[in-house]
Formats: sequence, C-alpha cells, structure tokens
Amino acid sequence: MERYHDARAHTAEHIFARALQNLLGPESIQVLKVEHTDDVNRVYIRCKELSMDEVYQAMIIVNRTIEEGRTVREHTFPSLDEARRRFPDVRAYEVRITGNVRVVEIDGYDHSACIKEHVSNTRECEFFIVKSISRERDISKVEYLVGDKAKRYAIESVKRLADIAMMLRANMNTLEATLSNILEELSMLRTSIRSVTDDAVSALSAVRVRELNLYYGSFNMLDDDILIKKASTMVKDGTDNKLIIFLNRKRDRSNVVIASNDPRLDSNTLLKAIIARYGGKGGGKAEFATGYIITSLGVDVDHKIKQEVMGLIEQLLAS
Repeated sequence: MERYHDARAHTAEHIFARALQNLLGPESIQVLKVEHTDDVNRVYIRCKELSMDEVYQAMIIVNRTIEEGRTVREHTFPSLDEARRRFPDVRAYEVRITGNVRVVEIDGYDHSACIKEHVSNTRECEFFIVKSISRERDISKVEYLVGDKAKRYAIESVKRLADIAMMLRANMNTLEATLSNILEELSMLRTSIRSVTDDAVSALSAVRVRELNLYYGSFNMLDDDILIKKASTMVKDGTDNKLIIFLNRKRDRSNVVIASNDPRLDSNTLLKAIIARYGGKGGGKAEFATGYIITSLGVDVDHKIKQEVMGLIEQLLAS
C-alpha cells in the first residue's frame, strides 16, 4: 500500500510540474527533489515565487488531467539525447542523469526523466491538493496530498473555513469581505495604540535619584515595540545619566523594558532581580534588557515594584 501511495503521489507530481510549466513558461521551473512520507509529499522546485492564484490554477489542471484517465507509460533510452530525439519536451534534472534514461510518459500531456514508480493511469491518483508552500531563496517547497488524504484534507479545510465564518458572524460568501474589514480596523487600532504609546511615554517625568534621572512608566496594553524603541532613544539622548524602566501589562503578565547609560547600573542585573521576586523570563546586556514578570495574582504590583526598584537603585548607586 505504501509503494502504491508513493506511485500515485509521484505521478501526481509529474502532472503538477507540467501544469506549472504550461502556466509559467517552458523554461520556468526545474524539479530538484521529491519526498514522500506517511503524512505529506514534498516537491522542491527552482522557480520564481509561486502565487496562490498560480497554484490554484495548477491544481485545477492537475485534477482535470487525473479525471481524464490518461495512460502512463515508461520508455528506456541509452542517453538523454536519445530520449530528447523521441520526446523533445522531456523534463529532466540533468545533473543527476548518467547512462540509461527512463522516461515516464503521461499520454498526450507530459514526458519526464524519472526512476521512481508510477501508476498506469492518472485516474488512480484520484485527487490532488496543495497543502502548503514555503520559499527559501529561489526554491519553492510545495507540500501536497493525493487520494483519500487529499479528499479528507479538502473536506476538513471547508469545515475549518465554515467554523471561521461562524466565529466572525459571516457566511462563506462574505468571509473575505469580513476579514478585509477586520484587518482594516486592526490596522487603524494599531496606529491608534502606537500614538497613545508615544504620548504616554512623552508625558513621563524624571525622578531624581543620586544624580540619576529615573523614568519609570507603568502601562496597560500599549505597543511593546514602541516602548522598546522609545527606551533606546531616551537613554541615548543628552548627556545626563538615565535609567528607563517600562512595565506594560498584558493579561496575566507585564512585559519589562530596562535601559541605562549609567556605568554604575546594569540593566540585566535589575531585570533579573525583578524576575527573581515575581517570576518570569528575560535578559540582555548592561545597557538594555527585556523580559516579562508574572502579574496574574490579581494584585496591583506596580507600586510595589517601583518601590523595590528604587531601593535596588539606591543600593547600587551607594556602593
């Protein structure tokens, strides 16, 4: 059964590769490697980046070719040149070919040099679907399924889309429009949060501690990236010694940003001291450290943390 699955999967890959070539141009793709596992099949293709529309069009062609029930034949030639004299359109990864060449023919559709096993008729592949596409440099890795696994994945995908539509209070016909509106609103909210974050940091006043300006900010659900950038910028501005400490609460934890330009204060040491008291993770360098602490006990620890930090700073500066 496993060998038969691989034969179906490999035949389907031939149909898919030719479909892409027909869509993108005769010199557009080169199949480098094909893998078959129990869970998924993979084909590695050197080509331009594939769009989902191109892959969708290729899947339609593949499944139409499967349904046509084309005969699959094998031919052996003493060389690739001989094979090309018989089949000028033969696809081949030439660097891997030596000696005799076996060409797999899909009647009236494709010729490909290949040593793998294949089915005798395209209808045996039953159904083909692409599961995912990833890209590294000029190589596209396409994961696909055939037969019952492809059918099951298609049915599960439809169910998943229906569940998402229900979750968003949309239907299958309006799902894309609903998602587009949600993304637009999300973009507007992110812009608003960035602006609020910027204003909140700008409103902070320094507390003077032993010739050090401490900027301590405790926030709720603001933009972490903006807080990190602001802390980095603030600590570099001017010539005065500064320590920046930001806590940004998000549900059961608070993200922490610490920045310092005072050689007497180590940001990483301060962060580790806070984490030791409240739990969490994080790290960094003397100048800059980030992490998070646990604040899920329902107790407002911001004031307590600030007092403890002030005590730690006093100790470090006095030593």
